[in-house]
Amino acid sequence: MGSGVLLAVIGAFLLMMIFSSRNAKKKQAEQRDKLANDMVPGAWVMTTSGFYGRYVETDGDVIVLETSDGTETLWTSRAIVSVGNPPFAPDAADANTEDVSADKADNDEEAKELQEDSPTEENPVDEEKDEAAPSDSDSNENI
Repeated sequence: MGSGVLLAVIGAFLLMMIFSSRNAKKKQAEQRDKLANDMVPGAWVMTTSGFYGRYVETDGDVIVLETSDGTETLWTSRAIVSVGNPPFAPDAADANTEDVSADKADNDEEAKELQEDSPTEENPVDEEKDEAAPSDSDSNENI
């Protein structure tokens, strides 16, 4: 009777393993299908190494990804982990950052030009010191 119970436990364990592996395969297939449906040209994807790029095209098992500066790189399709926006703002923020830094540089240049063009005024305290200091001719007259 002990061997019958042991065989029943082993059988139940094997059935549980078979069903769980089927469910895992179904989930993986659903994820692959969802990933394939979401990958449209221009979509941001992340690779297994953490690289973010825009999906350009697929040629067999090779996927072409474009970096934010326009460089195209080749990846295996198995390297794609997810499709979605990267944790940074690639489009609008990059353009705004460049515009802000260009405006700041222009403002700095204008400030320098204004500073160079404006006449330098001597400090009135310096003028008083110059007047109070005895000149060489004053010291000779007192002798």
